[in-house]
Amino acid sequence: MYLHNPQADANFINFSELEDKATGFGIDFRYRFENPLIADFTVSGGYAWYDNERFSDKRVFRFTMNSTPSIAFQMQRVDYLYSDYNITNDGLILREVTGSDGAAAYEASLKTNAFYLQGEGEILPAVRATFGARYESGKQEVQAVDLFNAGAALAGNKLDNDYLLPAGTVTWNFAEDQQLRFGASMTIARPQFREQAPQIYLDPESDRTFIGNPYLVDSELVNLDARYERYFDRGQFATVGVFYKDIDKPIESVVNESGSGLQQSFLNAPKATVYGVEAEFKKFFEPEMDVAVLRDMRFLVAANYTYTKAEVKVSEGDVVYPLTNNGAPAPAENFVIDGSALQGQSEHLANIQLGLESLDGNTQATLLANYASERVTARGSAGSPDFVQDPGWTVDFTLRQKFTAWTQPFTFGVEARNILGAEFDEHQERGGDEVKLNYYELGRSLSFSLSTRF
Repeated sequence: MYLHNPQADANFINFSELEDKATGFGIDFRYRFENPLIADFTVSGGYAWYDNERFSDKRVFRFTMNSTPSIAFQMQRVDYLYSDYNITNDGLILREVTGSDGAAAYEASLKTNAFYLQGEGEILPAVRATFGARYESGKQEVQAVDLFNAGAALAGNKLDNDYLLPAGTVTWNFAEDQQLRFGASMTIARPQFREQAPQIYLDPESDRTFIGNPYLVDSELVNLDARYERYFDRGQFATVGVFYKDIDKPIESVVNESGSGLQQSFLNAPKATVYGVEAEFKKFFEPEMDVAVLRDMRFLVAANYTYTKAEVKVSEGDVVYPLTNNGAPAPAENFVIDGSALQGQSEHLANIQLGLESLDGNTQATLLANYASERVTARGSAGSPDFVQDPGWTVDFTLRQKFTAWTQPFTFGVEARNILGAEFDEHQERGGDEVKLNYYELGRSLSFSLSTRF
């Protein structure tokens, strides 16, 4: 049975539009010359310009009534209820309820000018080095727009920063098929427009509303890594490496209570560190097997495992600038717990790929398994546990077979996705108890394809 809900939180119709315009230009040069101190020395440099402009607006309408409707009116079939006959001053009235505080529209822009200079060469026998730096000037602005009062001054955010970002890599080929690689660099991460804009939008995966925080700033990263690499043949290798990142003001998602629902926004946590180890292996095997179907075939075995420890750091006196404080600082410990896991980073990541392919490339079959351990998706509201997602295992299979029919080349394909039926599982935990926030089946899929070229 259908019953029309006349309450103020129902019967909305939303229309939105987003226009994005991006323009870029770059020029590079490279010069290689002989040098008595550095063999095979190459100098390169360049300039890059980038301009991104966006305008986004959202209009909201709602069916209302001048008086409380009767039960008989509310129980009308949907197509009758919203028919022309009922859209009158005595029945349903369509009113625009778009917010006039700037949450309905925003305009944004990002303009960058960057120069880089790099030198590369063999500084010692079997030792190559690459050193350089990038200077980048960036101006990013997000300004809320009042659709009903063009002269109104609304919340905005302007980031005008200059960065000098050095980077360097040293590679030691201590054996014909082995090398050690060391790297260090500084990078930045800018907030996305939607993370800054005070416009409410719905995420269809989490079924929660999001709203940007105009007080976000850039994140600055220091990256260090070291890696051992062993090469068996072209495209075949085994590597193991360690890495460390120090992040100043990482951007994280936080949850706020909004009426009877949940609303997510963003803030800059004070600091974070990320460190871990990664191992990767890829090799082809061509076993001698007297089996007709496996003749002239080779097997692929590839695997990758990454262990990551990612923690947020909060010291006494650290502050954050949440949306709820309207630009005023708030104690960071009220929003982020020192030592808690950095958002979006699983402690364990692994994938295994088993393949079978013909030497002529006509047949290729691959079984791929991916695993990710639990990861934080959002900071819980004050006093509440964080939101955690458990991706678990996913298994996919693909097959490609090329053949010729009627002198025409064809490719037949099969794809099976999420064979194990992995589910989306987001929850909160405390004291051994668990509350499901989002739990649904991702579904399995099986598809076939046949393609050709003329």
